[in-house]
Formats: sequence, structure tokens, C-alpha cells
Amino acid sequence: MIEVQYEQVIAEFADEARRIIAHCGLEWDDACLSFHKTRRPVRTSSLAQVRQPIYRTSIGRWRPFREHLRALLEEIGIDEDGDAARSNDPGQMLTQRR
Repeated sequence: MIEVQYEQVIAEFADEARRIIAHCGLEWDDACLSFHKTRRPVRTSSLAQVRQPIYRTSIGRWRPFREHLRALLEEIGIDEDGDAARSNDPGQMLTQRR
């Protein structure tokens, strides 16, 4: 399993894309960095998003719902600022949660 943090993908897109592709056991193709330029048909409700480069507008959109998410955030070790409260090591966080 691989843990992917949206904010990290936004900050370091090329590095994170390479990490994800490698985890899947696939060969790297530079076209992965321009996924939004593909001419392939897209048959999902997110068509408009698929045709855009990675964007930052979704970062932090969960914050207005913080109160509703409090139990989940506590369970997965995220503090009120959106940071990992227990550890930056996902393996350690999983161990601590059990």
C-alpha cells in the first residue's frame, strides 16, 4: 500500500507522480506529467477536472467541516491544523492507532 497526501502531490508533483508509478511497478513516461493534455475519451463526471493540470484550490477545503470531521481526524492522527499529530511516519501512525 502507498500513502499519498494531496498537499504533497501539489507541492512536488513530478516526484510524487514518479513515486506512485514506481509503486505500481510501471515504467515512467513523461506524458504522466501532462495527463491533462491526453486526447483519450474521458467518461466520468469529473471530465472538466481531468482536462486541467493539478491545481491548488482544493487544499484546505475540508477545514469548514472540521467539527463534523473531528472524530475521524482524531482517529487518523490529524490535528486541528491538518497536520499529523502523532507522527509523520504513516507506518508508525498505523501502529499507534491499533
